[in-house]
Amino acid sequence: MIIDANTHITESGQWFQTPYDASIERLRDEIQRAGIDLALVVPLPKTIDPQRQQELLREEQHMFSAETFIPASFDSPEEAVKAFREKFAQRPTTFVKFHNRFGEYHPEDERFFAVIEANDQLETPHVVGVCGLLHDRHTTHAVDPVIYFFNLAKRMKHSKLIVMHGAGTHILRLAEACRDLHHVYIDLSMTLTKYKNTSIAQDIRWICHHYDRRVIWASDFPESSILQALLDFEDVVGEISDEKRANILGLNIARLLNLEPKTS
Repeated sequence: MIIDANTHITESGQWFQTPYDASIERLRDEIQRAGIDLALVVPLPKTIDPQRQQELLREEQHMFSAETFIPASFDSPEEAVKAFREKFAQRPTTFVKFHNRFGEYHPEDERFFAVIEANDQLETPHVVGVCGLLHDRHTTHAVDPVIYFFNLAKRMKHSKLIVMHGAGTHILRLAEACRDLHHVYIDLSMTLTKYKNTSIAQDIRWICHHYDRRVIWASDFPESSILQALLDFEDVVGEISDEKRANILGLNIARLLNLEPKTS
């Protein structure tokens, strides 16, 4: 089973002010061309409403609609927690993405931390994905991504954490810092393709060979084609056992979310 664990769509197909085609039609075609079994479609803040995305993907056989939550939409940690519980407390396990840059809040925002702790207290906590690229021009002050994600993971007693994009160029430091935190997973989307011709590729290769049960492959469609992301994985990782390849390319995320392709 091959699962692309990080793709995005918009209803119009427009992807910000870029030429990338983020339409469902293109994603459907990419899934077929790459021969993968399932794409996890992650709504990003201000690109598509999660409920609308679910409606659009309801009949899609090879797409799984994930969720997002924006703590900064609320005035206080208490209000954010209340809204999160109302939306997610009774739902089966799903993937919930937090994106501080698009959601316009600092990584250390107390509303975010409160929601993370609220998820951890649920009878069935959801799988949490946090964008590993923490800074942009609007960030008031920087934090070290490796220390940040180690400390964030230590707040979690029952939840699984996926660090999206593997924290970019910090990916090896992140893997080493969190090596004993077995609820922390590293997503390869964007980072593998963007840095495949740099020394970061060697870091990714090493991580895949040594931490295969904690690594998750994904493309970051529409900014990368799914087929190209698969080819990049093979080029960067090189010879690896079938078991390790299967873990990274789909089994790890499938186990976390009890995923399997829909059948007609």
